[in-house]
Amino acid sequence: MARLAWLSWVVLLPFALCENKITFTPSSGLLITEGNKTLVNNTAILAGAQNSTVESIKNDTQGVAYAFITPTIAKVTLNTSNAFHGARFATSHNARFYGVWEYPFNNQINNGNVSFDLKGVGNNIGINWCNARAPFFLTSAGYGVYADTLKMGSYSFDTPGDAQFIFNSSSLTYYVILPKNSGGLKSVIEQYTELSARSEVPAISGLGPTFWSDDFTLDFHGSVSNAQENIQDVVNHLYDNRIRATSIFADRPYGSGNRSWGNFDFDPIQYPDAASFIQNLTDVSGIDFQVWIANRAQSGTKLFNASTKNQWLFPNNNPLGGLGPALDLSIQEAYNYFDESLKYFAAVGVKGYKIDRGEEGEMPDYVQNEQMALFLDLAYDSMVGTWGKGGFYNFARSAVDRSRAKTHIWNGDSHANFTGLAYSVASGIRSGLISFGIWGSDTGGYTREGSLTPSPEVWARWMWFSAFSPVYELMLGTNHTPWYPPYDNTSTLAIMKQTANLHADLLPYIRSYSYHTSKTGLPIIRALFLEAEEDENTWDVNDSYFFGSELFVAPVVSAGGSRSVYFPTGPSKSYLEYFNKTQIYSAGTNITINSPLTSIPVFVKQGAIVPRGDIYQGNAKWIEGWTPELKLELFPSFDVPESKFVYFGGGSETTIVLRTNKADRSAVVDTGGLEFNGWGVKIIWYLKGAEEGKIMDMKTESVGGLLEVNNIDTLF
Repeated sequence: MARLAWLSWVVLLPFALCENKITFTPSSGLLITEGNKTLVNNTAILAGAQNSTVESIKNDTQGVAYAFITPTIAKVTLNTSNAFHGARFATSHNARFYGVWEYPFNNQINNGNVSFDLKGVGNNIGINWCNARAPFFLTSAGYGVYADTLKMGSYSFDTPGDAQFIFNSSSLTYYVILPKNSGGLKSVIEQYTELSARSEVPAISGLGPTFWSDDFTLDFHGSVSNAQENIQDVVNHLYDNRIRATSIFADRPYGSGNRSWGNFDFDPIQYPDAASFIQNLTDVSGIDFQVWIANRAQSGTKLFNASTKNQWLFPNNNPLGGLGPALDLSIQEAYNYFDESLKYFAAVGVKGYKIDRGEEGEMPDYVQNEQMALFLDLAYDSMVGTWGKGGFYNFARSAVDRSRAKTHIWNGDSHANFTGLAYSVASGIRSGLISFGIWGSDTGGYTREGSLTPSPEVWARWMWFSAFSPVYELMLGTNHTPWYPPYDNTSTLAIMKQTANLHADLLPYIRSYSYHTSKTGLPIIRALFLEAEEDENTWDVNDSYFFGSELFVAPVVSAGGSRSVYFPTGPSKSYLEYFNKTQIYSAGTNITINSPLTSIPVFVKQGAIVPRGDIYQGNAKWIEGWTPELKLELFPSFDVPESKFVYFGGGSETTIVLRTNKADRSAVVDTGGLEFNGWGVKIIWYLKGAEEGKIMDMKTESVGGLLEVNNIDTLF
């Protein structure tokens, strides 16, 4: 294949000021340069009959094409007679590489000394089956690389400063992505997701608080005698304790099939009137309902019988979990059968799926990515046809990047201890780096047998982390329900209420950032270096993150309530403790913070705008005459002349602007075209009052436009 050389790029992009150049090197690699400066050293283009025997392609006429398709994206296409293709990149030895896997190998957010396939991780330290993944990495050297394929491949970061990938494909396209203007690595993520896929804005009920049980057919209390009554018991206790909730989902078992899956129904013994029950949950209790699904055909079910008759199943190689083999969804008839069968759930009011498995031996490893993408497609299609875009919530533990438009993510089966919590925080950060931005973990951990039963301390710390996660979801039942023994005499219930209600109050902020994610690919949980790229001290931080760009969160992930917090330079000169609003910490410092079980270390930047409020009633039917209320929390600083927040609500976006004037000690907020539509709206200024440290709380009912305060002292 003839190469597309430098002159071709000029022809392709006559409108661009062409500064970056891509050339084939004498050492059989590609070099991207800007003048005399090397930006990317793609040291080898690889091809071979086996992944263990690939070699460098010797010249650029051997099935290699390369060109800049935009001023900052170079496209490389490989097409030879070989079965495997890949590439190798070299940077300085101290450069970091990020991405590819959600699972935090060695509890790291970077990929140092890691080699693994682009597939499910399986049972491992801290989290089992933490499996969101993407054929994409980015590096502190200042670029990213995206391999545009669903084929099985492997990545290696074993050698310091080197990155390599090899895919089982006779053709391969990959993109080398440079930052746009001064956008840094955030702009690399934006360009990458424009090439692959971006998340949809989910149903607000999917963001939580969400409550569920691993088995609603167990752990009955009082007069409860079936799963339907057990769920109602949870709903009643949430109501009685005034704990906010937006959804509930039923894990397997819930159906009549063998191991409760495969007949596409609800067990009439456990759910005597499923359709009416689900409708009552949504219409009366304000709670949406989801169910578990997987591409597994258990013996004796409709799914298994139809698949066996039509030869749709992958050969049964004794898959884990005893749930049978998967259907080969590349067979159109198998796909159609599954798609039609799933439509039952939306028809009875179910508004989304917890999508499980896909990486437990039920299919050959080499088709995991292709088959999981197909399953997520049909799961999405069976919901969107009834509820429309944004009208339901699907979430999976196993997904490849092209599917992020069809599903959100939970991080697998976390261990119910501090190790599981620490690894979950790191996996949330890593999930964001591969742009699975709508993400949550099983609060308190999923693997809870024996010594892994979560202590009240573990549960409390995890609840706080979930409050400042995009999705708050908490597993109840099987002797792990806070209002029943053994937790009923602990602080667990009170902290659950505190954190769930806080998360509900943060929904305007989280919902707005969900919208940002859908437009840019940028995550809500952000590695510190995404906001503080020039601060080298942020490159390896695995236990704190920016939540959006306004809030800096440092969860407590070990026993005792004390942790060291590093405050990044760049985003803010100083950080204000968010809850008490009295303590200021200077950027660039490392401070030991003590946090009681009733709090979490959270800090707010100078000039921040934080929308909060009660915008979604959910189950809060105890509030008579409920109407939505939005609060705009303002944190002006004279060090920040202007700051902005793009608020998303009511189906439209509004840019809110906060300006300060140090000369006359004034500040003004412009709410622009914010449409309140009968909502109560409060503008809350956090300022120093007449006494040092006193907060002046100015509240105003507003209909948009300007609000000014004068003669002020800021908290910063």
